[in-house]
Amino acid sequence: MKMTLADKIQKSLEIIKQAANKWPHDQIAVAWTGGKDSTVVLHLVREVFDGKVPFKVMFNDSTIEFKEIYEFIKKYQKEWNLDLLWIKHLDEDLTAYHQAMEEGNKDEAMEIMRIAKINAINYALDKYKIKAFISGIRWDEHPARSKERYFSPRSTHTRVHPILHFTLDDIWQYIKTYNVPYVSLYDKGYKSLGEAPFTKPVDDPNAPERAGREATKEKIMQRLRKLGYW
Repeated sequence: MKMTLADKIQKSLEIIKQAANKWPHDQIAVAWTGGKDSTVVLHLVREVFDGKVPFKVMFNDSTIEFKEIYEFIKKYQKEWNLDLLWIKHLDEDLTAYHQAMEEGNKDEAMEIMRIAKINAINYALDKYKIKAFISGIRWDEHPARSKERYFSPRSTHTRVHPILHFTLDDIWQYIKTYNVPYVSLYDKGYKSLGEAPFTKPVDDPNAPERAGREATKEKIMQRLRKLGYW
Protein backbone atom coordinates (compact mmCIF):
# COMPACT_ATOMS: atom_id res chain seq x y z
CA MET A 1 0.00 0.00 0.00
CA LYS A 2 1.35 3.42 -0.97
CA MET A 3 2.18 5.66 1.99
CA THR A 4 0.44 9.01 2.20
CA LEU A 5 2.32 12.07 3.41
CA ALA A 6 0.54 11.67 6.75
CA ASP A 7 1.84 8.08 6.96
CA LYS A 8 5.36 9.23 6.16
CA ILE A 9 5.22 11.98 8.76
CA GLN A 10 4.08 9.49 11.39
CA LYS A 11 6.95 7.16 10.47
CA SER A 12 9.46 10.01 10.81
CA LEU A 13 8.05 11.03 14.19
CA GLU A 14 8.39 7.42 15.38
CA ILE A 15 12.05 7.28 14.32
CA ILE A 16 12.78 10.49 16.23
CA LYS A 17 10.99 9.17 19.31
CA GLN A 18 12.95 5.92 19.14
CA ALA A 19 16.22 7.85 19.05
CA ALA A 20 15.12 10.07 21.92
CA ASN A 21 14.29 7.01 24.01
CA LYS A 22 17.49 5.14 23.15
CA TRP A 23 20.12 7.80 23.87
CA PRO A 24 20.44 10.54 26.50
CA HIS A 25 19.34 13.80 24.93
CA ASP A 26 22.71 15.45 25.55
CA GLN A 27 24.32 12.75 23.39
CA ILE A 28 22.08 13.44 20.38
CA ALA A 29 22.73 16.08 17.72
CA VAL A 30 20.73 17.12 14.66
CA ALA A 31 22.67 18.06 11.52
CA TRP A 32 21.39 21.37 10.15
CA THR A 33 22.69 22.84 6.90
CA GLY A 34 20.00 25.48 6.55
CA GLY A 35 18.69 23.53 3.55
CA LYS A 36 15.14 22.30 3.05
CA ASP A 37 15.62 18.69 4.20
CA SER A 38 17.49 19.34 7.43
CA THR A 39 15.06 22.14 8.29
CA VAL A 40 12.14 19.73 7.82
CA VAL A 41 13.89 17.32 10.20
CA LEU A 42 14.24 20.09 12.80
CA HIS A 43 10.56 20.92 12.36
CA LEU A 44 9.64 17.27 12.91
CA VAL A 45 11.73 17.20 16.10
CA ARG A 46 9.85 20.27 17.29
CA GLU A 47 6.58 18.47 16.53
CA VAL A 48 7.63 15.61 18.81
CA PHE A 49 8.66 17.92 21.64
CA ASP A 50 5.94 20.58 21.61
CA GLY A 51 7.87 23.20 19.70
CA LYS A 52 11.24 22.56 21.32
CA VAL A 53 14.45 20.85 20.19
CA PRO A 54 15.93 19.08 23.23
CA PHE A 55 19.08 18.02 21.35
CA LYS A 56 22.17 19.85 20.19
CA VAL A 57 21.95 21.18 16.64
CA MET A 58 25.13 21.12 14.53
CA PHE A 59 25.82 23.58 11.71
CA ASN A 60 28.92 22.55 9.75
CA ASP A 61 30.24 25.90 8.50
CA SER A 62 32.60 25.66 5.53
CA THR A 63 32.97 29.49 5.78
CA ILE A 64 31.96 29.68 2.09
CA GLU A 65 28.22 29.15 2.45
CA PHE A 66 25.68 31.46 0.81
CA LYS A 67 25.00 34.62 2.80
CA GLU A 68 21.32 33.64 2.76
CA ILE A 69 22.22 30.45 4.62
CA TYR A 70 24.03 32.37 7.36
CA GLU A 71 21.11 34.76 7.73
CA PHE A 72 18.63 31.87 7.88
CA ILE A 73 20.68 29.95 10.47
CA LYS A 74 21.01 32.98 12.75
CA LYS A 75 17.33 33.90 12.43
CA TYR A 76 15.94 30.48 13.34
CA GLN A 77 18.58 29.68 15.92
CA LYS A 78 17.08 32.59 17.84
CA GLU A 79 13.41 32.05 16.99
CA TRP A 80 13.51 28.31 17.73
CA ASN A 81 15.84 28.70 20.73
CA LEU A 82 18.30 26.11 19.40
CA ASP A 83 21.33 24.81 21.26
CA LEU A 84 23.49 25.41 18.19
CA LEU A 85 26.99 24.04 17.72
CA TRP A 86 28.48 26.31 15.04
CA ILE A 87 31.31 24.11 13.80
CA LYS A 88 33.75 25.75 11.40
CA HIS A 89 36.09 23.73 9.27
CA LEU A 90 39.49 23.13 10.81
CA ASP A 91 42.10 25.85 10.30
CA GLU A 92 44.56 23.62 8.45
CA ASP A 93 41.85 22.53 6.00
CA LEU A 94 40.76 26.11 5.32
CA THR A 95 44.37 27.20 4.80
CA ALA A 96 44.88 24.43 2.27
CA TYR A 97 41.61 25.30 0.51
CA HIS A 98 42.42 28.99 0.13
CA GLN A 99 45.94 28.22 -1.05
CA ALA A 100 44.58 25.91 -3.75
CA MET A 101 42.06 28.55 -4.86
CA GLU A 102 44.76 31.25 -5.00
CA GLU A 103 46.84 28.97 -7.21
CA GLY A 104 43.88 28.38 -9.52
CA ASN A 105 43.52 24.70 -8.59
CA LYS A 106 39.74 24.60 -8.27
CA ASP A 107 39.48 20.80 -8.51
CA GLU A 108 42.02 20.40 -5.72
CA ALA A 109 40.22 23.05 -3.67
CA MET A 110 36.93 21.19 -4.03
CA GLU A 111 38.56 17.93 -2.94
CA ILE A 112 40.03 19.66 0.11
CA MET A 113 36.63 21.09 1.00
CA ARG A 114 34.94 17.68 0.80
CA ILE A 115 37.42 16.16 3.21
CA ALA A 116 37.29 19.27 5.39
CA LYS A 117 33.55 18.76 5.92
CA ILE A 118 34.13 15.18 7.03
CA ASN A 119 36.97 16.23 9.35
CA ALA A 120 34.76 18.88 10.96
CA ILE A 121 31.93 16.39 11.50
CA ASN A 122 34.25 13.85 13.11
CA TYR A 123 35.90 16.52 15.27
CA ALA A 124 32.56 17.76 16.58
CA LEU A 125 31.12 14.29 17.24
CA ASP A 126 34.19 13.45 19.30
CA LYS A 127 34.42 16.79 21.14
CA TYR A 128 30.76 16.83 22.18
CA LYS A 129 30.53 13.06 22.76
CA ILE A 130 27.66 12.64 20.32
CA LYS A 131 26.34 9.07 20.09
CA ALA A 132 23.35 9.66 17.80
CA PHE A 133 23.62 12.01 14.83
CA ILE A 134 20.30 12.82 13.12
CA SER A 135 20.47 13.93 9.49
CA GLY A 136 18.03 14.75 6.70
CA ILE A 137 19.10 12.48 3.86
CA ARG A 138 16.55 10.73 1.62
CA TRP A 139 16.57 7.53 -0.43
CA ASP A 140 15.54 9.30 -3.64
CA GLU A 141 18.10 12.09 -3.38
CA HIS A 142 21.21 10.21 -4.51
CA PRO A 143 22.00 6.57 -5.50
CA ALA A 144 24.66 6.42 -2.78
CA ARG A 145 21.93 6.95 -0.19
CA SER A 146 19.30 4.66 -1.70
CA LYS A 147 20.07 1.68 0.58
CA GLU A 148 20.66 3.60 3.81
CA ARG A 149 18.88 2.52 6.99
CA TYR A 150 16.95 4.55 9.54
CA PHE A 151 19.49 3.61 12.20
CA SER A 152 22.98 3.22 10.72
CA PRO A 153 25.72 2.28 13.24
CA ARG A 154 29.19 3.75 12.69
CA SER A 155 32.39 3.08 14.60
CA THR A 156 31.84 5.85 17.17
CA HIS A 157 28.14 6.69 16.87
CA THR A 158 24.88 5.90 15.09
CA ARG A 159 23.45 7.93 12.23
CA VAL A 160 19.68 8.41 12.45
CA HIS A 161 17.74 9.22 9.25
CA PRO A 162 14.08 10.09 9.96
CA ILE A 163 13.06 11.20 6.46
CA LEU A 164 14.64 8.51 4.26
CA HIS A 165 11.22 7.64 2.83
CA PHE A 166 10.33 11.24 1.90
CA THR A 167 10.55 12.24 -1.77
CA LEU A 168 11.46 15.69 -3.03
CA ASP A 169 7.76 16.37 -3.62
CA ASP A 170 6.99 15.24 -0.06
CA ILE A 171 9.51 17.73 1.31
CA TRP A 172 7.93 20.66 -0.49
CA GLN A 173 4.41 19.50 0.33
CA TYR A 174 5.38 19.28 4.01
CA ILE A 175 6.96 22.74 3.90
CA LYS A 176 3.87 24.29 2.31
CA THR A 177 1.37 22.41 4.49
CA TYR A 178 3.06 23.30 7.78
CA ASN A 179 4.47 26.71 6.79
CA VAL A 180 8.03 25.60 7.41
CA PRO A 181 10.52 28.39 6.67
CA TYR A 182 13.07 27.87 3.91
CA VAL A 183 15.96 29.77 2.36
CA SER A 184 14.96 32.20 -0.41
CA LEU A 185 17.55 30.68 -2.79
CA TYR A 186 15.07 27.91 -3.64
CA ASP A 187 12.80 30.54 -5.18
CA LYS A 188 15.70 31.68 -7.38
CA GLY A 189 16.29 28.41 -9.23
CA TYR A 190 18.49 26.55 -6.78
CA LYS A 191 17.25 22.97 -6.33
CA SER A 192 19.89 21.80 -3.82
CA LEU A 193 22.31 23.89 -1.77
CA GLY A 194 26.02 23.25 -1.29
CA GLU A 195 28.91 25.67 -0.79
CA ALA A 196 28.35 28.93 -2.68
CA PRO A 197 31.34 28.67 -5.09
CA PHE A 198 30.28 25.18 -6.17
CA THR A 199 26.50 25.51 -6.46
CA LYS A 200 24.50 27.03 -9.30
CA PRO A 201 20.82 27.66 -10.06
CA VAL A 202 19.16 25.31 -12.55
CA ASP A 203 17.08 26.63 -15.44
CA ASP A 204 15.39 23.33 -16.28
CA PRO A 205 12.58 22.60 -13.77
CA ASN A 206 12.77 18.92 -14.74
CA ALA A 207 16.51 18.61 -14.04
CA PRO A 208 17.65 16.20 -11.28
CA GLU A 209 17.53 17.63 -7.78
CA ARG A 210 21.31 17.88 -7.44
CA ALA A 211 21.95 19.12 -10.99
CA GLY A 212 23.35 22.42 -9.74
CA ARG A 213 25.84 20.79 -7.39
CA GLU A 214 29.52 20.24 -8.14
CA ALA A 215 29.57 17.22 -10.47
CA THR A 216 32.76 15.48 -9.28
CA LYS A 217 31.49 15.29 -5.73
CA GLU A 218 28.27 13.70 -6.90
CA LYS A 219 30.21 10.98 -8.73
CA ILE A 220 32.23 10.00 -5.65
CA MET A 221 29.45 10.36 -3.08
CA GLN A 222 29.65 6.69 -2.07
CA ARG A 223 33.33 7.02 -1.17
CA LEU A 224 32.72 10.25 0.72
CA ARG A 225 29.96 8.63 2.75
CA LYS A 226 32.26 5.78 3.76
CA LEU A 227 34.67 8.42 5.09
CA GLY A 228 31.94 10.04 7.20
CA TYR A 229 29.94 12.35 4.91
CA TRP A 230 26.12 12.52 5.21
